Amino acid sequence: MFERRFADAEAEFLQTLRDDPGLGSAYVRLAMLYASLGRSDEAVDVLGRGYLVDPLLPTLPVMEVNVRYWRREYDAALEAGARAVELHPYLQVGRGVYAQVLECLGRFEEALTQCRTAIAMSPELTWLRAQEATCLARQQRRSEALAILAQLDALRQSEYVDACYMAVLCETLGQRERAFEELARAREENSAWLYSLDIDPKMDPFRGDPRFGRLIADLYKPAAVRSS
Repeated sequence: MFERRFADAEAEFLQTLRDDPGLGSAYVRLAMLYASLGRSDEAVDVLGRGYLVDPLLPTLPVMEVNVRYWRREYDAALEAGARAVELHPYLQVGRGVYAQVLECLGRFEEALTQCRTAIAMSPELTWLRAQEATCLARQQRRSEALAILAQLDALRQSEYVDACYMAVLCETLGQRERAFEELARAREENSAWLYSLDIDPKMDPFRGDPRFGRLIADLYKPAAVRSS
């Protein structure tokens, strides 16, 4: 999937579920695949099947938040996020995706609270720091956001910092050229988040720029080649 060989990925996930229909994590991953390809109705259906076999699997509500968010069903995503945090309060990624929904709805202080709680749990997840800075920038707290950006730039000398989240941060700060440099870097580094670029609302500010269209075409080229 992360090589964007989508037909092969789907075949492997489906075979896994035929071999072990009770493997909850396979439903999560298949839903992620379907959603990334715009097959969101199928993604929702797969998540429903996953809840039937493993209703307390922590990653199921997290993926439901993502799928609803990608579908722009923000109220449903908000509800799923609150449920994810209530059921699995120590899962940092759950708080991170919930924070994205809160931020999208303009509930910035709540988003910061969720994001900072997740950072306290896993300070090594630099994408959460970039997300925190983006939320600050959206509140016009520019100096705080720039301070985090500088910290992340310095951290890059010794640690990996995901360029997709850095691109969103730079765009929010009005640094569009730097943002596209980050997107190019994400492509070069094969960021783990590339699979969702075509459906992620965070990428909406880029969609009118031809450079983003070319990036998406390039990213999805492997899928087109393999299916032709």
